[in-house]
Amino acid sequence: MKQTLLAGSMLAAIVGSVASAGFTGYSVQRTVTAGGNIQYQVYANWDQSSLVFLNAFNFATQSGSMNARHQDMFTADGEVGTWMAGTSVSVTDRPEDSWVTASGLASSSGWGTALDPGFANGGTVQNINNGAGWYDASPGTPNAIMAGGTQGGYRMLLAQIVRNGGEEDLYATFYLKLAYKLAGTTTAIFGEGTFTIGVVPAPGALALLGVAGLMGRRRR
Repeated sequence: MKQTLLAGSMLAAIVGSVASAGFTGYSVQRTVTAGGNIQYQVYANWDQSSLVFLNAFNFATQSGSMNARHQDMFTADGEVGTWMAGTSVSVTDRPEDSWVTASGLASSSGWGTALDPGFANGGTVQNINNGAGWYDASPGTPNAIMAGGTQGGYRMLLAQIVRNGGEEDLYATFYLKLAYKLAGTTTAIFGEGTFTIGVVPAPGALALLGVAGLMGRRRR
């Protein structure tokens, strides 16, 4: 696989976030998979250690469409695919599949991840339902936030979104809220922010689009 960490105005990156007690926002890592698809891994980032992840919730599409692909063949109410990590997907096929996680793992074994009722009928396959969330299904085994990444020193993988190759230009932005706590405590701490997948148009391209729109109006 070829991996690049997204940065700058041309590629998907963090759009904005509200920092809260160590939470510094979301980041997106882009990978071209062996199958020629585009994989986006969404990380939540913190600037301190000894934190435990609890859940993500209040997901909302702000612009565009996720257009996610699924490798598993689970069927619910006519929809094919599920957002459960590792469900009926081999280790080889897992990089080509879209899923969410509360443990940073792409597996149904070990620390569990459960979908809340906001995933109606198992979730909208290509786009996560607005209002949906996921959580640690095994709270007795803390999902510690580990060191890694470049945005603050500690991070947790929350979702993998895979698009079919050739859909790189589908720019979309999403909002997500999360809860975590200090290890050894019971009080939840909340953070929120947005993240983007796809290619962010360069300022020059946006200006040209504006000019084109203005010329179109004049011709009318």
